[in-house]
Amino acid sequence: MTESISASSKHVLYAVRIIFERQEMQNIWQSHRWVVHDLVPLELAAGDGLPPINNVRLERLRASTDDVESGALFSAEASLDLHRAEAEAYAENLASSEPAIYVVLRDNEADDDYGDDVDVHLAELSLSPYNIQDIEDCGEDQIEKLPLQGPIAAFVEAFVKNHFKPEPFKKRKRDKVRIDGQDAGRGDPRLQRAGDVFRSPTGKPDYQ
Repeated sequence: MTESISASSKHVLYAVRIIFERQEMQNIWQSHRWVVHDLVPLELAAGDGLPPINNVRLERLRASTDDVESGALFSAEASLDLHRAEAEAYAENLASSEPAIYVVLRDNEADDDYGDDVDVHLAELSLSPYNIQDIEDCGEDQIEKLPLQGPIAAFVEAFVKNHFKPEPFKKRKRDKVRIDGQDAGRGDPRLQRAGDVFRSPTGKPDYQ
């Protein structure tokens, strides 16, 4: 499914799967923390709908690894939402020292039926550092940065190339000053008017 999308489209949903781990902590203030392990393109079968772009619940992943005990892993399927209007923000992301995909986790509401093991949900994914700055200013969500690399990075680069057209720098032209001496010696015309000579009927000059 991700292979069929085009970077020339004005609006693209790029399906991904994110793997989370719930890590227990020996802390009287915090019993656990959520860590993002990986984010990979999601291959969808024909006829499958695209996953949502925000507010996705975490599902238990029935798998174990050498360093993570079974039952501590969770996953969420979501879509990166790319829009031509934000191409400049994606270009800024790619040009940074650490291009990133931003994963925003938000606490569940008290009445949400997610189970005791899951107290957060995937609020959204973003490629825009401008958008993430606004979320950080609120200070209520957990924001994780994952490296923007591999096929996702290649797609974002192609998308930016298609839709972001930076304006060329134009050097400001200064007003030209006449230095050819054409008006040299004439003086200020206002002074000339002030010093005009008026002649009386008798023919004698009368300085006003």
